[in-house]
Amino acid sequence: MPSAQEYLLLAPEILLAAAGLLLLLAGAVGRGMGNRDSALVTIVSLALTAGVLLRVRSVLPGRLLILGGSFVLDGFSFYVKLLVLVATALTVLLSVRFLEEGSYRAAEYYALLLLATSGMLFMASGYTLLTIWISLETMALASYVLAGYFKRERRSNEAALKYFILGAMSSGILLYGISLLYGAAGTVQLNELSQGLAAAHGNMLVPLGWLLLGAGLFFKVAAVPFHVWTPDVYVGAPTPVTAWLAVASKAASFAILLRIFYEGLASVHVEWQTIVAIISVITMVWGNLAALTQDNVKRMLAYSSIAHAGYILIGVLAMSQVGLWSVLFYLLAYTFITLGAFGTVILLERREYAGETCADYAGLARRSPFLAAMMLLFMVALTGIPPTGGFVGKFYLFAAAVQGGWGWVAVIGVLTSAISLYYYFRIVLYMYLKDSDQTTPTPLKSPALVGAIAFCALATLALGIFPGPFIELAKQSLLPLP
Repeated sequence: MPSAQEYLLLAPEILLAAAGLLLLLAGAVGRGMGNRDSALVTIVSLALTAGVLLRVRSVLPGRLLILGGSFVLDGFSFYVKLLVLVATALTVLLSVRFLEEGSYRAAEYYALLLLATSGMLFMASGYTLLTIWISLETMALASYVLAGYFKRERRSNEAALKYFILGAMSSGILLYGISLLYGAAGTVQLNELSQGLAAAHGNMLVPLGWLLLGAGLFFKVAAVPFHVWTPDVYVGAPTPVTAWLAVASKAASFAILLRIFYEGLASVHVEWQTIVAIISVITMVWGNLAALTQDNVKRMLAYSSIAHAGYILIGVLAMSQVGLWSVLFYLLAYTFITLGAFGTVILLERREYAGETCADYAGLARRSPFLAAMMLLFMVALTGIPPTGGFVGKFYLFAAAVQGGWGWVAVIGVLTSAISLYYYFRIVLYMYLKDSDQTTPTPLKSPALVGAIAFCALATLALGIFPGPFIELAKQSLLPLP
């Protein structure tokens, strides 16, 4: 029977979920809480959760299974949890001004963010396929509502509906794969699952089960051909939600993909490596080629996000320590780069939806040199040009692929990165070389939003110029290799 101490080790997750429920209740009473008060409560809740998380980490001697092996506490889970908490905190800062311009209850929005984030924390520590699936659904259900948070906007409703229908289908596929693997191996606990699948060699349920399981996971990370929800959801959802889905949801989804593939499917890694290689290549190629024709900046960033999922899959494919820590480092760098880019988009938006086309960036260097410089930095980082964290992350991902014998995948990664230079720098071209009828300086109204953009820019540069400490942190957070 689980002890009370084991539940205390899950205090960060319980604290964040309780904060989300209390904020939801407070927002429903009377007029509810104001936007800034709700944002402050959310930031404090995230900070307290991070503090408790660090305290739990300090008292653990090493890797520990709790609650009958349902959850695991290790360096990998703590790294992902801290990354998700930081991403959500920055999303809150991006949301303050955005929500002030709308007439929607802010407390509900922030409560859903906290509840979804608590699901991500459980995902990072999940150690059976069922606990991972339940945690994933906790995150997904809140995400569906957040995507449709602008209830009076048709695009937001459409985004939520598409996300819900396709997300429910992918969850069903994932659960069906879990049931087949359980039928073949007789367990859903990851370490026992790998042994059970090795013993069930030749059973047709094994390849079908992990293929269906992989399909559900590839949907969550927006890998081709399971990416069809991404462009419409990214364009229709409120922009802070789009940014959050692009970084926090992706980081948590890659966390469970890594844990399941490296620990649960370790005994069949030769088979799934080939599939991952193929999906990585078509994801990089299709994501970059589709982005070339996009005029809407949010849709372009959506296809960019798809392409970056392909780059991250290169590290998964490598099946080595270098591949693992390069994925963790890249997820960290991608978080700051993407949130900074979307923050700049938010500052240019008006009335919830506007300022989303490339033409809206014409002459930005004259109207707001700060925003133009920030956007230039983030576009450079997304392309993978030094001295940014994007360059260092891609360099090590490609190096891991070469080291693991997948050099041809790394070559395609380099070529597609060169293609991405075109559509990223099209925005730069508009900002610095195109004239605009607008001559009024773009106001920097929100200190929280401007501060978040500046912080993301500094982090992007720090990861590129001084990557050593961050790489060392990633190396201390590795999963056990088979």
